Amino acid sequence: MCMSRLHRVVGGNGTWADVESMDGTVQRVSLLALDGPPPAVGEWLVVHSGYAIDRVDTAEAEAVAEELRRATTISLQAP
Repeated sequence: MCMSRLHRVVGGNGTWADVESMDGTVQRVSLLALDGPPPAVGEWLVVHSGYAIDRVDTAEAEAVAEELRRATTISLQAP
């Protein structure tokens, strides 16, 4: 099963972007499915199956990322 996830752009060349996932893993994704100009370093993207498919507002992405980190921490501490 595939699912879309939030990633922050850490580099790229206009055709692809290197993105960092919530767990710190860096991967290269295609920008062929993304509308508009190439994303800048620090922008947040929704990535699905190796393709960036949408941009996410920075404030919203960081709020979601913090909530996911907190949920992960809580689940790891559960008995």
